[in-house]
Amino acid sequence: MKHPLLPERPLCISPTLAATLGLEEAVLLTALGDLLPFLPVEPHPGRDWYTAEGEQLQQLLPFWEPADIQRVATSLRNQGTLLLGAAPYGSSHTLKFSLGGGDGRAAETPARRSANTISPSWQPDRETLARIAQLGVPEHFVREQLPEFVTYWRERGESRHSFGSLFLKQVKSKWEAYRATTQRKQPLPPGWQPDGETLRKLADEGVPSTFVQRCLQRFVDYHRSSGKHSISWELEFNDWVLEDWEKQDTPFIEKAKPVAMSRDWQPSEHTWEQLRRLAINPAFAAELLPEFIYKWLERGGHSARWGELFIEYAREEWAYYCQGIEKNPVAKPITRNWQPGVDCLSHLVNQCEIDRDFALSLVPEFRIYWRDQGAARKSWDAVFVRHARHQWAERNKLAIGHAYGKPQNTADSTNQRTRDRSIGDILTDTNW
Repeated sequence: MKHPLLPERPLCISPTLAATLGLEEAVLLTALGDLLPFLPVEPHPGRDWYTAEGEQLQQLLPFWEPADIQRVATSLRNQGTLLLGAAPYGSSHTLKFSLGGGDGRAAETPARRSANTISPSWQPDRETLARIAQLGVPEHFVREQLPEFVTYWRERGESRHSFGSLFLKQVKSKWEAYRATTQRKQPLPPGWQPDGETLRKLADEGVPSTFVQRCLQRFVDYHRSSGKHSISWELEFNDWVLEDWEKQDTPFIEKAKPVAMSRDWQPSEHTWEQLRRLAINPAFAAELLPEFIYKWLERGGHSARWGELFIEYAREEWAYYCQGIEKNPVAKPITRNWQPGVDCLSHLVNQCEIDRDFALSLVPEFRIYWRDQGAARKSWDAVFVRHARHQWAERNKLAIGHAYGKPQNTADSTNQRTRDRSIGDILTDTNW
């Protein structure tokens, strides 16, 4: 029955209660405490049982559906704060419950249950996993967050009544951040054309409109087949055209016939010069050669623009490396349970085309090596990407000479090969 005091009754939530049980759980527990004076009570030895009807709860909690009330009540039950004594609320629309102490005031504080520190083998319970699944988070993403979560709370050494709600918050936050990042990048839309602003900028650079139109078809064909995603296709096209236009000083490049990728392919001096102009460290770019060659040997096909494709590939890798450094301004040692992040694995699989299972198999050795070294790095993901690329090249036995910014016919480039560098050299090289 509707009670005159219930409409618009304020809910005052204890911050400590919310931090201990979770915000939603604190809301429901406080609401039940406010309802106690108006509910029928069934006294039992050592415990009183109360029954709240669906109409009463909906008046006090109009922002929740019955399924939400059932979900949060179940979470409180799993945390030992609430006892439930009826059919699920979602079907019965009746919440029969008991709070610890039996004096009608137990809703003001959580049920007495000892707080504990997190164990090394901690795993989220079924209720937590079910709530995470409702958010649409893939199972593999949830598993990848576990090592960092457990390490963080073990290092803090703090006791909590429930780590499940904390884990849910972390997964939700990281999933939203991941989706926000990935959604910014889009494939090339069907029928894409450069906008007027891009065309004006190219005209200001002295690029003829006929040349721009010739570049457009090649640009569209390439990016349709590559499956690449980008935040701005306008910028991608602008850079593509300008790079082609700058090479008009060497007309033979435009007339080159498409050729297949070869195992001993090397970028030309012009390509290295372009990389230097883009402020990409040539040693970093040279490390990319094995995986770049292997990728195109696997794909097959012919191209007259291998140098341009390599520049594009190096730009994306360099951008990923620099982005990792910018996100982590303070260098830190690697943690005991370090795992590559979701973005890192996605980059290795989609950009570098490295097998996911292969990459993950490298983690234990990588972690042990750097814990023994005791070194600090700003982005362990960036270091791991370099390590994975090197090992992938070793696995595929690509003895690709790399020139470190010099043409293939120099003495330096013919004597030094990527695979001749040790793992330690690759990982500890911080020239950039």
